[in-house]
Amino acid sequence: MNDAALTDLLAACRAYVGGRVDPSFNAAAQAFYASAKAQPKIAARAARELSRLPPPGAAILANMLGTIVEKGGAVERSGVAVWELYLAWLPQIHRGFAGRKELSPRQRQLLDVFQLLGQSAVSHLSAMPQERKLAAGNKELMAQLAELQDYTPGAAWVRQVLLSRSDALLLLHLPSRQGFRLRYDNIVNCFHLFTLIQAAFGETLPGGRAPNRFIVDMARCVTMAEEGNDEPWWRYETVQPEAPGLVEISGEAPVETIARIDGRQVILLSAPVEGAALWDTSFFTPQLFAMPANVVLEEMLTAQEAEEWLAKVGVPTGSQEANTP
Repeated sequence: MNDAALTDLLAACRAYVGGRVDPSFNAAAQAFYASAKAQPKIAARAARELSRLPPPGAAILANMLGTIVEKGGAVERSGVAVWELYLAWLPQIHRGFAGRKELSPRQRQLLDVFQLLGQSAVSHLSAMPQERKLAAGNKELMAQLAELQDYTPGAAWVRQVLLSRSDALLLLHLPSRQGFRLRYDNIVNCFHLFTLIQAAFGETLPGGRAPNRFIVDMARCVTMAEEGNDEPWWRYETVQPEAPGLVEISGEAPVETIARIDGRQVILLSAPVEGAALWDTSFFTPQLFAMPANVVLEEMLTAQEAEEWLAKVGVPTGSQEANTP
């Protein structure tokens, strides 16, 4: 393997002190990208050098490796090395803020380039579901990310990755007694889910409307989030074992809290309550363009299947909801 491109890039990374790159660095970077496209294993060799580079050089090289993954490169070549570097830097930065003292020169240096490393971590973690699941269950890690998210996007983005969920969903529209199977991807909170459920149905379901494309594009990470609001077209409810009847779903709640029946999350739709809460586009952020959010309508239940599910959730035939216009 010709290592000239990698050798030149590593030299440029050792000299890099942060900020905008100069023409010589850019030339080395372009040569490396071309070499990695022709000889993909060079990305793995570059990843092994991350821990040996000064922080600015390590962060920008990690960011480049993230770009390669986003363009179809194998995450196995660099994912573990990038994530290990992130996990090594995070507690050092956290200790600086937890101590409520001025950051040390080392901590300040790490913080200054942490956004670049965070971008790379997101690019890699988007293709590493097992690592995401393991990290999301690490209470100490999640606490550190929560405490640092207001200080650096590098923490906020990764926390969003680890909180995001993808799952199957069964939706029952009570007034029409119709049922649907859906799938949602990369969503954290229920307000975000509601917006994309409404976008999936539009005017095809009673009570639906033409979606606001401005809002939906932000919710799907097609465009950058700006100020805006959405409102409920239906009332969103579910069932809870310990509570009688239907229970309203809190829009601020994590999507993973939606109740399950027979292993599948279930939402029931009915006519909206007057004065129901609106939500703003901050519930769609931070946006992860490497892991765009979406809801897909997979299939409509047969009338018999819908009735069976309505019976499971305790909605009898001829209920008041069924007669709602």
